[in-house]
Amino acid sequence: MSRVIYASSNHAVGFAPRASFPVPDYAFPEPDTYYGVSKVATEALASMYHHRYGLDAICVRILTCSERPETARALSTWLSPDDAGRLFEACLSAPRPGFRVIFGVSANSRGGWVSLNGARALGYEPKDDAEVYADEVLAREPVDPDDPVFRYLGGEFTLPDEDVPIR
Repeated sequence: MSRVIYASSNHAVGFAPRASFPVPDYAFPEPDTYYGVSKVATEALASMYHHRYGLDAICVRILTCSERPETARALSTWLSPDDAGRLFEACLSAPRPGFRVIFGVSANSRGGWVSLNGARALGYEPKDDAEVYADEVLAREPVDPDDPVFRYLGGEFTLPDEDVPIR
């Protein structure tokens, strides 16, 4: 059986408000950018290929994947490179997953922004925690809970000045 693991993005649901955290697997699209719209469109294409042709397709809505978290927001959204490897290994080795939309994030103490139920159902168990970098990050950038980057899942990409001007 053929399988696709699609690297989608939290920007497919970037306008999910903080009140909806943890954002569930399969959350209705709320893209925050044209990039997010492209991720939603490709998730829909993966769904069609699964239903029409039987292709196993797992869409992984990745949050902040980087060597280390660089911002206060990333202390909640970080996906370590090692956990990314564990997640994609689980996606590749799960027997007959069908069509899935899951999130990719590490086991951050400041997490809880998205569900990991779907990823765990495939065998993913995150091990890394951004908290080991918290002192360093917070020394540069203290957490301000009223900062608009904490208002939605998409962070700074939901701010009005991030939009492309329409001419």
